[in-house]
Amino acid sequence: MGMLKKAWASLLAVIFILTIAPMNTSANEAFLDALEEDLKATHYDYKEGTAEIIKEETLRHSNGNEVIAAVVELDTIRDGIFITRKTEYHYFDATDNKILTSADLVEVEGASEFADANIDMLGQQIVYWLPVLVLLLLIAIPALILFLVVPRFYSTSSYMNAVYEKNDNPR
Repeated sequence: MGMLKKAWASLLAVIFILTIAPMNTSANEAFLDALEEDLKATHYDYKEGTAEIIKEETLRHSNGNEVIAAVVELDTIRDGIFITRKTEYHYFDATDNKILTSADLVEVEGASEFADANIDMLGQQIVYWLPVLVLLLLIAIPALILFLVVPRFYSTSSYMNAVYEKNDNPR
């Protein structure tokens, strides 16, 4: 009976977690959708689906619209191996459902304060492990072929050993 109770409790816990998780505000989802489109247009090397809001604050536009100011982390990828993780500011007009340009920010109260307060979060970081791995493989694979495969193909010493021993050749 105790096993059945545990199974029932864990099933209810899973259902509870699954119902709580999607309760994201629709404004956030609209922001991420608009941000995704904007990033595709502004960053030619943007890796789709990597944009993530790290910190956000609700501000007001001078026309009364609600504006979400956010610090966003995103990845750009070049040539399939050079990944850069960037952290940038992005502003979203939740009332008009559009990403604001830097020119629009003049009308947003608190935008410069948000930027000043979070300036230390900005930046970019290059992910080095992938290019380094590729370079190591470029060195390691020929080295393996040279030291392990080539000697097995043609080895004079293993062929000549028997002859040398038989003739007792001093060479």
